[in-house]
Amino acid sequence: MALAQALPTASKVTRDDGRAPRPVGPGPTGRPFSQTVPLVSVCVPMRDELGHIEACLDAFAAQTHPADRLQVIVVDGGSQDGSRALVDERAAVTPWLEVVDNPLRKAAAAFNCGLRAARGEVFCLFSAHGVPDPEYVARSVAVLAETGATGVGGRYDHRGEDPTSNAIGRAMVSPVGMASPHRYAAERTVVDTISHPAYRLEDLEGVAFDESLERNSDYDFNWRLRSEGKVLVFDPSVASVYRPRPSLTALGRQFWWYGRWKERVVRRHPGSLRPRHLVAPAFVASLGLGALASVTPAGRRALGVELAAYAAVVLAGTAAARPRRHGADPATLAASFGVMHACWGAGFLASFLEDACTSREARHG
Repeated sequence: MALAQALPTASKVTRDDGRAPRPVGPGPTGRPFSQTVPLVSVCVPMRDELGHIEACLDAFAAQTHPADRLQVIVVDGGSQDGSRALVDERAAVTPWLEVVDNPLRKAAAAFNCGLRAARGEVFCLFSAHGVPDPEYVARSVAVLAETGATGVGGRYDHRGEDPTSNAIGRAMVSPVGMASPHRYAAERTVVDTISHPAYRLEDLEGVAFDESLERNSDYDFNWRLRSEGKVLVFDPSVASVYRPRPSLTALGRQFWWYGRWKERVVRRHPGSLRPRHLVAPAFVASLGLGALASVTPAGRRALGVELAAYAAVVLAGTAAARPRRHGADPATLAASFGVMHACWGAGFLASFLEDACTSREARHG
């Protein structure tokens, strides 16, 4: 029986790409750990996170999972803002907290440093910007045991600190903004990638994060796991807070780099491409072609129809996100959709064109 069919939940189980996963694990009885309460290792990459790391560590101190079965590894990439001194001070009096160095200062390198230092049966990746729910570790362990999956991730509660960042957060959890099921799904689901993930360390044997990737190394890692027949599960009972970017400029930068490095991962692993990955690049390309065609009346009409349809989708998405209810600025929320789509799509296309030119030059010497 495929694991997706065996997941023990009262909710309907779905898969984001519509295909049945390969059979993995023992089936409906789950896959228990060697100990009733397993040791859990949490990797927290950090670089200049003085404004956030204390809240993150306070939340891990408040976990319902026993502190003596917890190992939190802060992987520091050369912080200069005092955050390293703060964590060192806490680690000196906190048995479950330790600090290791990340001389390469890359996210993928930080993940690998955490993997090497991990002693637990479960290995989690957690952002220094994030704040775990008190049940985050306990629910991650429970869902891994129930499902027999290799990895589990949960829902992000996007909490900003003002109307602008709240608006950006609401856009990111909207299906109009980010089409990744793990951002907005409401039921236990087999997915292609997971946020703030928890993995069975035994299933990661021989697999490491690709340190040549500046971004998207987590998706690349998850793709390689899935290509080996491993299953990743989203479960909304696993919860954590995500801090959205503070401005549209910062959001644009974030999504530009997301798009660029997504193309690099797709080039390496063409099978990882999902239809949702092509929506933003196709939209940006169509706008460019539409602008060129607008020299003719028919071209202007076609571009006008496209822009009107897009505006209607954005307005519907903005209304559905209920910005006032969440302390979000409606205009910023609407603009966030455009920033995410344009920057992600443009970054993807720019990387595609660069790689195409490089390949052509290599072929012709």
